[in-house]
Amino acid sequence: MSTNAENVQRERIEAAKIIEASSNSLRMQLYVVTSIAQNMELVKQNIPDHLTYLKDLENQNVLFGAGPMWTDDGQFFEGDGLMILRANSPEHAREIAAADPMHTSDARTFTVRPWLLNDGSITIRITLSEPQRALL
Repeated sequence: MSTNAENVQRERIEAAKIIEASSNSLRMQLYVVTSIAQNMELVKQNIPDHLTYLKDLENQNVLFGAGPMWTDDGQFFEGDGLMILRANSPEHAREIAAADPMHTSDARTFTVRPWLLNDGSITIRITLSEPQRALL
């Protein structure tokens, strides 16, 4: 008997049912872009343009969060990254991700997956008298 992941049928529930069941939660539809390095030299070359692109997305209120991903042991960077986007649809999120210099240069490939942010907390502290900020 094969245990290959391709042969495993996963149970599915329609997204609309999960959204309905989450009526007391935030229910913010976001899109997670997982960006996997294909060429570390190209990744390094494209970091300045990539950061400019992220800043543009941030200024447009499209970028919810982004950053590098470490190896599983947390010790190294192998060129991978993650972005969380505010978009109108999965297709729109793919268009945004496809325009990232990391992807247009073939430094990285990417996948987009819809994500419903329901739970958690964010505390932001801004000290007006000095240039400090903290995300707790």
